[in-house]
Amino acid sequence: MKKLFSMLTALALMFSLCIPAFAADPADKYVVGHVFTQEEVDRFWNDHTAQPYVSIESTVKLNRNTTGFQGTGCGYFTADAQTVTFVITNAPGASTYNVGLLDSHGNAVSDWFKEVPINNPVGFRNLIVGEEYHFVVSSNDVPERGCTANYEVY
Repeated sequence: MKKLFSMLTALALMFSLCIPAFAADPADKYVVGHVFTQEEVDRFWNDHTAQPYVSIESTVKLNRNTTGFQGTGCGYFTADAQTVTFVITNAPGASTYNVGLLDSHGNAVSDWFKEVPINNPVGFRNLIVGEEYHFVVSSNDVPERGCTANYEVY
């Protein structure tokens, strides 16, 4: 009986340690993302054509990924504002992309946005000024070998 009690106590302790780990996941995603609507896309590109203020403009290897929060890291930056906007502007062979935001430790701080149309921005807010972040990108419909995609960060 004493052995059974100690086994149950050990089991209860193991489960009590696991619960906070499962509960902590959604709270860690403090950055809120938003895929732009068509009206917002039109306004965004009109504003940026008249007054370009891109902070990062580069390329990334866009690989195929149809499952989960996986992809290639890009757009590393230190937040100087509480908002940032990301967009893949060109990806030969792909019509959509997936994107998420990670902190400097590689932890997801936003949800994973799937099948965003190429040239359609995703805005992120609630960043912590002074913290380092980067994006992770992939595509569900890029050719198997992937492609070199152009992206911009505002």
